Amino acid sequence: MALLTVPLEELGKISQGITASRYANSQGTVYRLVSVTDLEGLYIRDTQASVQVAVSDIQRYLLRENDVVIAIRGSILKSSVVTKALQSSISNQNTVFFRPKFVDLDPLYLAVLLRSEYFRQLPSFRERQSTTTLPAIRVSDLRSLKIPLPDPQTQAQIAQLFLSIEQAKKVVFESVETRQRLANAALVKALGV
Repeated sequence: MALLTVPLEELGKISQGITASRYANSQGTVYRLVSVTDLEGLYIRDTQASVQVAVSDIQRYLLRENDVVIAIRGSILKSSVVTKALQSSISNQNTVFFRPKFVDLDPLYLAVLLRSEYFRQLPSFRERQSTTTLPAIRVSDLRSLKIPLPDPQTQAQIAQLFLSIEQAKKVVFESVETRQRLANAALVKALGV
């Protein structure tokens, strides 16, 4: 039995992030700004920037918990899930955010899938990529990406597997950093600095 695949646009709403400089206003409200650099982990834990903007229909741009922010320029398809702490942030023009319509789609599964090699290996995806110096994908092409949709339990298992790998990588990285600090301290002590 073949796995059901559904165009992304049928699974939820995709909205372009805002061009913050266009709406910058010293009388506006300050919002945390999610950019591609904030999409390092499967969950967005924090943002590196904030912006003061005045947008008449800002509600349509505000992120909600479990939205998936997706890079469309630079590290295309790098994706992360919005946490409760990042609700009411906005995403920038190099990203879109996806708001699932159905409970049958696990947002973490979608982030894992988009980050994975799955799409990069598909000829249809490679054809859609921009060939400029900065990799990009058009929002219309993103909307038509066919998403494999296993049952919710399988989605959760896949998502948890990748979350476990991410956590293990973090522990290993922290261990390497600790060893580097200890080696540097030993070097300083050995050289009498």
